[in-house]
Amino acid sequence: IQTGPKLDSAECLPPIVPKDCSTAHLTPNANKILLLEEGLASAGSEVGATSLIVCGTLFQGICEKRSLDNVSEVLYQSSNPVDTQYVAANDPRVSTVGVVLNQKGVGLMLVGRGYTSKGPSDIPPITTRRLAPSSSPARQAFSQDEELGKLVVGSYSEYNNYFISAHHHGDHVYFLFSRRDMWNRKEYRTYVSRLCAGDRSFYSYVEVLLECSGGYNLAQGAALAKHQGRPALFVAMAAGQASTPTATGRSALCVYGMSELDASLQRAQELCYTEGGRGRTGQEEAYIEYEVSSKCLRLPKDSLKKYPCGGEHTPSPIASAVPLSATPSLTRDTLLTAVTTTTEVGHTIALLGDKNGWLHKVYTHGHTHTHTQSPVNRTNLSLSQVSKVSVSQCEQQPDCQSCLSVRDPHCGWCVLEGRYCTYQPCVTVQSLEPAIQSREEETQVGELWQYSDSGGGTVAVYTISSGIKRYFDIGGNRCVVLSTVQLYDCSVGQSDCSQCRAVSSGYGCVWCGGETPGCVYNLSCTSSPGPADTCPSPQITQIQPVSGPVEGGVLITIRGSNLGMQYQDIQGGVTVAGVNCLPQSHGYLISTRIVCELQPSKQETEGPVIVSVRDSEPGQSLQIFTYQDPQLTAIVPDKGPVSGGTSLTVQGTRLLTGQRKDLTAYVGQQPCYIVEEVNGTHLVCRTSPSNQTAELTVRVLFGKAERSVPGHVFHYMEDPVITAASPAESFYEGGRSIKVSGRSLYVVQQPMLTVWVEPKENTLVRRRRNNQLVFNSIVSKERCTVVSSSEMNCLTPRVTPDTKVMGVWFELDNVKVSFERVAGKTFSYYPNPELLALNRDDPDTPYRFKPGGVIAVEGKDLTRAMTRGEVIARLGDQECEVKTLDSTHLYCEPPEKQPASLGSNQLPSLRVVMGNLNVDLGTVQYDTEGLSPVPLAAQVGLAAGAAVVVLVVLVIILMYRRRSKQALRDYKKVLVQLETLEINVGDQCRKEFTDLMTEMMDLSSDVGGPGIPLLDYKTYAERVFFPGQRGAPLSQDLDLPESRRQTVEQGLGQLNSLLNNKLFLIRFIHTLEAQQNFSQRDRGYVASLLTMALHDQLEYFTDVMKTLLGDLVQQYVTKNPKLMLRRTETVVEKMLTNWMSISKCLAIKYQVDKGPVDAVTGKAKRTLNDSHLLREDIDYSSITLTVKSGVEVQPCPVKVLDTDTITQVKDKILDQIYKGAPFSQRPAADSLDLEWRSGQAGHLTLSDDDVTAVVQGRWKKLNTLQHYKVPDGATVALIPRSAVAMGIPQVYQTGEKMPMLEGEEGLRLWHLVKSNEEPEIPKHSSMRERERAKAIPEIYLTRLLSMKGTLQKFVDDVFIAILNTKRPPPIAVRFFFDFLDDMAEKHGIDDPETVHIWKTNSLPLRFWVNILKNPQFVFDVQVTDSVDAVLSVIAQTFIDSCTTSEHKVGRDSPVNKLLYAREIPRYKQLVERYYSDIHSAASGCYQEMNSTLTELSGVSEMNSLVALHELYKYINKYYDQVIMSLEDDAAGQKLQLAYRLQQVAALVGNKVTDL
Repeated sequence: IQTGPKLDSAECLPPIVPKDCSTAHLTPNANKILLLEEGLASAGSEVGATSLIVCGTLFQGICEKRSLDNVSEVLYQSSNPVDTQYVAANDPRVSTVGVVLNQKGVGLMLVGRGYTSKGPSDIPPITTRRLAPSSSPARQAFSQDEELGKLVVGSYSEYNNYFISAHHHGDHVYFLFSRRDMWNRKEYRTYVSRLCAGDRSFYSYVEVLLECSGGYNLAQGAALAKHQGRPALFVAMAAGQASTPTATGRSALCVYGMSELDASLQRAQELCYTEGGRGRTGQEEAYIEYEVSSKCLRLPKDSLKKYPCGGEHTPSPIASAVPLSATPSLTRDTLLTAVTTTTEVGHTIALLGDKNGWLHKVYTHGHTHTHTQSPVNRTNLSLSQVSKVSVSQCEQQPDCQSCLSVRDPHCGWCVLEGRYCTYQPCVTVQSLEPAIQSREEETQVGELWQYSDSGGGTVAVYTISSGIKRYFDIGGNRCVVLSTVQLYDCSVGQSDCSQCRAVSSGYGCVWCGGETPGCVYNLSCTSSPGPADTCPSPQITQIQPVSGPVEGGVLITIRGSNLGMQYQDIQGGVTVAGVNCLPQSHGYLISTRIVCELQPSKQETEGPVIVSVRDSEPGQSLQIFTYQDPQLTAIVPDKGPVSGGTSLTVQGTRLLTGQRKDLTAYVGQQPCYIVEEVNGTHLVCRTSPSNQTAELTVRVLFGKAERSVPGHVFHYMEDPVITAASPAESFYEGGRSIKVSGRSLYVVQQPMLTVWVEPKENTLVRRRRNNQLVFNSIVSKERCTVVSSSEMNCLTPRVTPDTKVMGVWFELDNVKVSFERVAGKTFSYYPNPELLALNRDDPDTPYRFKPGGVIAVEGKDLTRAMTRGEVIARLGDQECEVKTLDSTHLYCEPPEKQPASLGSNQLPSLRVVMGNLNVDLGTVQYDTEGLSPVPLAAQVGLAAGAAVVVLVVLVIILMYRRRSKQALRDYKKVLVQLETLEINVGDQCRKEFTDLMTEMMDLSSDVGGPGIPLLDYKTYAERVFFPGQRGAPLSQDLDLPESRRQTVEQGLGQLNSLLNNKLFLIRFIHTLEAQQNFSQRDRGYVASLLTMALHDQLEYFTDVMKTLLGDLVQQYVTKNPKLMLRRTETVVEKMLTNWMSISKCLAIKYQVDKGPVDAVTGKAKRTLNDSHLLREDIDYSSITLTVKSGVEVQPCPVKVLDTDTITQVKDKILDQIYKGAPFSQRPAADSLDLEWRSGQAGHLTLSDDDVTAVVQGRWKKLNTLQHYKVPDGATVALIPRSAVAMGIPQVYQTGEKMPMLEGEEGLRLWHLVKSNEEPEIPKHSSMRERERAKAIPEIYLTRLLSMKGTLQKFVDDVFIAILNTKRPPPIAVRFFFDFLDDMAEKHGIDDPETVHIWKTNSLPLRFWVNILKNPQFVFDVQVTDSVDAVLSVIAQTFIDSCTTSEHKVGRDSPVNKLLYAREIPRYKQLVERYYSDIHSAASGCYQEMNSTLTELSGVSEMNSLVALHELYKYINKYYDQVIMSLEDDAAGQKLQLAYRLQQVAALVGNKVTDL
């Protein structure tokens, strides 16, 4: 049966239509799930027929049912599957498992599947599927519905589970999977999770880590069976490559008891329910996994008993921090990939498949096992078919001997019938007399056979097959096991006399001498001289070790033959080098091995080992044993970090005393682990961590003998600390020097710089969806050089261009320091710089060089990861000094004389060294030919010509002197004027420079305190949706007569239902946009009304917006895609602006107010905007007023300027008093009077305009503190303005956009400068004052720089906060950027600049620029004209940073552009990194986005009825066009949309319709 290939694409949803899916192609199908479903019959009837459930990778992993009688017959298949029916992973490399169960008569299938990078990404890792369709409620087969369970995860791409198998046991379902451990070392490990079979909400989810000792961490296959009569999980495990999911060839079989597994899971569940996840010791033993916002609780102690499957109030999903461990029952050097089990005669046999296609059979009993490899050839097994394979070949064995030799657990030999037996029974033995019988006495046994007619009778022979003893019952024709029957072969295992005589006398074994001595049955010994009464003397073949310490204490192993028949035979009979050696009973093996403990010797000596067995002649070894006295002389190094890891070399003599296992080293009481082979003079060990700094003695134990290093101690010192490392870039070839700074660096002997890389082809998918499938990790290291205790140099390791850097860190013995944590940014590798040959056209021709110049070398990307100081250039045997290095050129100055060549070539070659990159650029030949001599005739001609030139010059000089006398007098006059102007300009420049240097300071302390007050959500939405409009629908009520209210509200309810029909809404929007008189203002208004009306269904609103944007993309693709979203010209673009606003300044004002601000023109000294710069020299000083605002309120100091108007002073006082309070809640400045108080009765009310105001011609100056001569430290008070004063019209109020320039008497008001006119100069002013008035206004541009320098930190903080890459980007941004990427991919737009422009037009220009220019949309603050001017410059800088075009500036560029010209490239990098990180982040955010939208919908305060009523006005205006559009649409006709709209019109508009 073929299930593929078929026309499909993982990027398209079924059914596949070629014209709609450009990526569709013939795709093979990989079957992921093959499960049997038992048919469920009606009550009282038998179970119906069974079917086969098949789920493959085609069509987003849909499933079908096939008949088991005829697999080609399809019983069920969805013709038009929906997204809830996508079951299996659509990628053949991603695993899917399932298990079928029956819950209350309903067939269900629990499915575990890994993460896929294409197709729907909102499918959870574990889901419940129904196996049959239902009518109430209406559900389709294999659908995953809301009432069924699913595992919710926070970051699915990070927790990409690779599922191995699923099992149903008891009342639970178990999933076996592997994934990266996100909490510890991020290595891949194997887990088992458990769910209650009836838990449809997955409240009972709990998982535990499985450990298989020996480093086997990746499960490959599993089976559930019985082990020693108890349920157990048989798991084929493999050792993984370092920190990757790739398995190596080492594998093992581990068995986990289900009772132990359930106990571990239940304990984690209980601790998380009742103990906050903490065990008895206080350590965390259970926690909440998968980044779910829950935590372990302290519920009542009986919570687990009451809620064994959890509940809404219990934490979930739970993970155990304590692993379940097991010891391998079998290890292999070939990768085991599958496991299943079978039962034979009540014993479980595991069948293991390996990577090479071989089948292995293992019978396990306790910790022992027998193993056989099947002769099935691996070519018989295929990935594309299901094969039926015989698990035994017993029938191929012709006799008993061959049957037993295959060691097959399935095979046995029926002796009485003379045939094999496997699953067929054979006659068996019930009893045997005698119970012990020699195999050699066949006639004897034959005489003992007895038979009876009743089947109770008698005995024959037994056989052993793979450890299973089978006995054959003749009468009952059944197989039983009797453990009391034994047959014995004396020759087996008895190789010498002592072993033979040690056999129990009941077996009748004797040692038979003669020419071929051996152990035989006593009646079989017929050779002379017959059975031996005594054994030969002992023979010693090996002693180990051959040396030991004089103190003794080590164990000596002696091997040989005839070493006694029992342990008592050799007690007191062993000497080593003449010293008694005490035998150990636990190490004694009859006749073949003695283990004795070496006793002390008085001195160093040597000699053989002698063994005496009772009265026999002693045996002596040929090897000589030596008593030695090892000595320790020195240690290198003598210090190391307290974290350990130092390779410590102990020097000495005769260090190889005893065996390697007898040697142990210690530093103080801390073990030092021996890591290399020990020789006579050196021993290397690695120190373990210490809990404190100390000076400790180094000790080595040779068995029980202890030696220490005299006069030397090892210093445990503070761990080295790295504080800085730079640069953070290198190129692939490596070798670039990294300067490392820190403390205690000299403590480390072998510091390393380590780089972890992975193949780039495996990370291409990871970059987009963070897929788990990453292989072949490589770790490269380079030694670092310690310069001093605070400085270290490291060379970057070499990496290949086809790899991607995953991590860089410093290894300082056991101390590991991440480069990113030290440097604050990730380490980057770039392509190697390219250097072009000196003579590219003809490389064999030398480059001609003229002495005195420089050699120019062309290249590419020369400075991307290199600086001039790091480059070395050599010409022959001398240096070519590098003078300049830029991105494309390197200039070096060679020696004056041509250097000698280093090679066989006569000419020197130029070599450039950059790290490990050594490039030969070709040979260089100096041009040493002299200049050609000038002929004599030419010299005479040159002299004559020079004479003529001199005469002409003299004539010109005479004429010039005559005329210059007149000009000299005019020049002196001008010179006086220039000197005066120079003095004036110099004074002003010096003053502005002083301001620039003294006033650029950090304002963080000045603008701290309470945060900026935020607007409530309703006010925020009103200002964003309806900017500049008063009486917006958000704050209105439905204005209707009471007689019509109920009818209209009913109609509006029906209109709301219509708007929730996607087809109607899209038709409605397209129809409105097609009308010529539907203005751009109308488009924005309708979009905001739709946002209000659908605010409680934002998920649906988002879906409609995506559809409309898809239409918009289709429209622009045919024109110019870069223009899309540039302006808000359509309804959907305004909907996008509102959607971004839903999903998603104080320092400036303070700094502006520090300098003079003209109250009339709005110009300020402290600004970033050139057009709002106060280009006059204003003398002012800062004064501090003591303000009293109430009787009981503590007076507070307020800084103001003496040039401030009275209204400006009141505003500054209010800013200080109401700091942090909403602007809307503070009193207005014109409602208060400022009163200057001096002494008890001295009260003076100050105002901007009164009778004391100065009038000059037709200009009246506003009053200031300077005008009233208010001193520094004066006391003032704000008092409510009297009713009489309140009625006086105010001439001017701060904050007005259009200040009133005309006073009551027709006088023009001014404050600091007079607008639109030259300043008036008194007639009797001095010449210096007149020249000062003509000072150059451009000298005041330094004020912009002063303002910029002061605000730079705040501008940087704002940009970094918006474009932060260290925290996850907002879900709405990830969601929408993914949508734009998908649209570009769908329409074949591969220009990255186009997608960049789309993203810029959607997020920065629609949201952030709007907020930057209008902070009052979000914050409850006041934005004055001067502050608004500064915000405009910052917003424009943000816009320039988001564009892809190059930011070119010149002398003629606007001042505002020049101001941030240096910062914009850095901001561009922030934007590009922000977009790149979002593109690389996990895109499986649809589920999380829907949850967020649902949450936002719940907090709606929108007046939807008003919005619906406003929308109806547009429906009424274009009623005929909308009705016609709905009637022309076939789908709309089926849904009767036009009819339903007519009903709405009849109710709301009282319109006469066709109803």
